[in-house]
Amino acid sequence: MQKVFGVNNMFKFKRMIGDFLRFFYYRIKFLGRLSIPFSSTIGINSEFEGANKIYHHSFFKGSIGYGSYIGHDCEICAQIGRFTSIAPYVRTNHGVHPYKEPYVSTCPMFYSTQKQCGSTYAERNMFNEFLQVPQIGNDCWIGENVFICGDVKIGDGAVVLAGAVVTENVPDYAIVGGVPAKIIEYRYDEETRNFFAEIKWWNNDLVWFRKNWRLMSDIQALKDFYKQNIS
Repeated sequence: MQKVFGVNNMFKFKRMIGDFLRFFYYRIKFLGRLSIPFSSTIGINSEFEGANKIYHHSFFKGSIGYGSYIGHDCEICAQIGRFTSIAPYVRTNHGVHPYKEPYVSTCPMFYSTQKQCGSTYAERNMFNEFLQVPQIGNDCWIGENVFICGDVKIGDGAVVLAGAVVTENVPDYAIVGGVPAKIIEYRYDEETRNFFAEIKWWNNDLVWFRKNWRLMSDIQALKDFYKQNIS
């Protein structure tokens, strides 16, 4: 019994050391770009543009643009644009199972060599079980407890309401909700949506934002600014 206890303690100690090394590696690699707590994890080859934060007990793998953050207790593999806000308990999943003809079983032992069950009968892969990771645009707001399926593209400025299951692409500036998520309304009228699509304000440099941040709380002032500077 003491031997087993000693082995368990040794395993926990090695894991703790590994966690500390991983955490300090993140802090050094993404210094000045990413704020991350000890309890969160980043996938290999993930990229961060800057002014990013991942809250506690979250996992992220992919790329994330400037000014975007991920709330606590999320599990996300995605490509995320700039200035996007993601609430707690958001999940993505790009794995799928066959459940219609001609496949007989949903169990991967019959169509996959990945050995998800620890073993497999399949001698070659019979089904494409991994879709592309979701793409989440710029200036999006993803509410709490949202689930996003693979191969889905969430457009710029879109809002996904809490508890939604996103199975299809979401247009720019659409507000969607429900299971599965459906369009409820749009954040702005068509003229304003076209204006944002043209100026793509999120691509401005940091100097512009420091100087003109007040415009981001007044659509008409922003429109007037661009009208004066373009004409």
